[in-house]
Amino acid sequence: MRVSLKSKLTALISFLVLVVVLATGTAYLGGLTRQALDEVKSKGEFVASVTYQHARTALAGARLPAGLDPNNPQDLRRFIGEKLAGDTGVSTALQSAVGYVPTIDYVAITGTDQVVMAHSDPAQIGARFAPAEPFENLLSAGLLRQLRVIYGPGQVYEFTLRFDMGGKPLGDVRVGVSTVFIRDQLTPELRSALWLTLAAVVLATLTAGLVSFLLLRPLETISKGVDRMARGEYGLKLEVRRADEWGVLSSRLNLLGEHMRGEKAAYLALKERLDQLFSNLADGLMLFDKDDRLSLATPSVERFLRRPPDELLHRTAPEIFAGDAPLDSSLREVFKKRRPLPWQTVEPSNGSEVPPLAVNVQFVEERGERLGALVTLRDTTELAEFEDQLDVTTRLAAIGRLTSGVAHEVKNPLNAMILQVEILKSKLAADSQGVAPQLEILSSEIRRLDRVVKTFLDFTRPVELRFVPTDLAALVQEVFSLAEPQAKQNSVRLIIEPDGGPATARVDRDLMKQVLLNLVLNGCQAMPSGGELRVRMRPRPGRLELEIADQGMGIPESIRPKIFTLFCTNKPGGTGVGLAMASRIVQLHNGSIDFASEENRGTTFRVVLPR
Repeated sequence: MRVSLKSKLTALISFLVLVVVLATGTAYLGGLTRQALDEVKSKGEFVASVTYQHARTALAGARLPAGLDPNNPQDLRRFIGEKLAGDTGVSTALQSAVGYVPTIDYVAITGTDQVVMAHSDPAQIGARFAPAEPFENLLSAGLLRQLRVIYGPGQVYEFTLRFDMGGKPLGDVRVGVSTVFIRDQLTPELRSALWLTLAAVVLATLTAGLVSFLLLRPLETISKGVDRMARGEYGLKLEVRRADEWGVLSSRLNLLGEHMRGEKAAYLALKERLDQLFSNLADGLMLFDKDDRLSLATPSVERFLRRPPDELLHRTAPEIFAGDAPLDSSLREVFKKRRPLPWQTVEPSNGSEVPPLAVNVQFVEERGERLGALVTLRDTTELAEFEDQLDVTTRLAAIGRLTSGVAHEVKNPLNAMILQVEILKSKLAADSQGVAPQLEILSSEIRRLDRVVKTFLDFTRPVELRFVPTDLAALVQEVFSLAEPQAKQNSVRLIIEPDGGPATARVDRDLMKQVLLNLVLNGCQAMPSGGELRVRMRPRPGRLELEIADQGMGIPESIRPKIFTLFCTNKPGGTGVGLAMASRIVQLHNGSIDFASEENRGTTFRVVLPR
């Protein structure tokens, strides 16, 4: 069971007050008891002294009868006893003392032989007296024993005053006090003290509860705010309008919340970028901590180990590479000896679906202390394909530069030929009936050849890309606006189908509009009898897919392999430049374009762009 701080503080204050009250009450009780006993002692000694004076006064004028020897102690005690017993003043004084002091149980005068010579109870005269415990023993005892005696079974304690005459001891004056009478006298004051103590404890408890409530009321607000921060709600502020330490604490917690919100936003942005980066990595990266436990793995690791990264996290390297495959055996040995492994090709076991791969292991250390290890897995087949593509690209670039130079060299003679044909036509103007048609054909063909060379130069000229974040859904709407006249002319309905989520990518907006416009116009022209043209956008991890699907005549199978080749077309009056230019622009964006077509059922072009 969880006890709140407010309850703990209330209990602590109440306990401290109770301890103080008990300590004070104990001291008060001790003082009260001591005062009561001192008062009993004072009165007892006073009664003993008065009784002693009365006895001496009674004996002062007495004379020994004839026949009694004053030197005989027995005769002397018998005379004194008879004189004291018969003296009314002494008897009255003894009885008055018992009535005057409530705590006194008896007053007696005994001889040296312990025989009662005078007593507040006349029936006790002549009897042998049994002495009680001295009152000094009770007075010098501790508080606990005093209270135990006073509130225990009734007991009698006495004061003793030696009684002598003429230097001769005659006996003792004894005053007995009863603990029952002391109890009756002490109890009312103790009861008042007890009630006062209980009232102080109750009042202190209520005061402690009120004080803790007032002091800790802001703590509940602050505690709720901290709980919200723990749940990730950093935007909420604590409303504690106080100038004391609680107000300072709440303001600092608000500042901490703002700081944590900024750190969380930065962390999420960094995580998103890392996820994008890792999702695009073809290599598999595995980062181990100093205890050889896996702390990070990229999604590509699953291709090489056939196990999802989430299943491998926080496991040790011997646990992950516990199999019998050549890769597992090699990496187990590397981690056992803790020696770096340079790039090494590992062939898969027979029948394995894992591609041939290259592995690299680097151990990270600082000042002789190991910090972790990085394992890199790479598909050697993809590497070989990439090298082949790079080689082909290099060759194509060289061929492009060569053909561009050739085109420039061809264009200059073509310009000269056009000029010479025009001069020849002007010289033959007088008599041009026989050669005019041939000159016109020659001039037309030279211009067409010049246009082809110019188009080729435009196609091979380097393009400067201006990448900006672009909403492709909005870009498609702009393309639909431009293609609407052609669509209406052919009774084509233009439809856009977003697939949820933001369809945003960094592209050259103008060039990408050119690609989409070319594909949309081709689709409209392929449906002279009407139909629907749909553009679908499908966001995928790390990429964005666009599909432009028409219901037209389709692309003849004979020209499909070279559909993206320059000057390839099956449309009357077409130049064969549009799809070739579209393919080049998509490639410049590190994307891809392909298509699927069925004759008389339509064509679907698919453009894939990186996010």
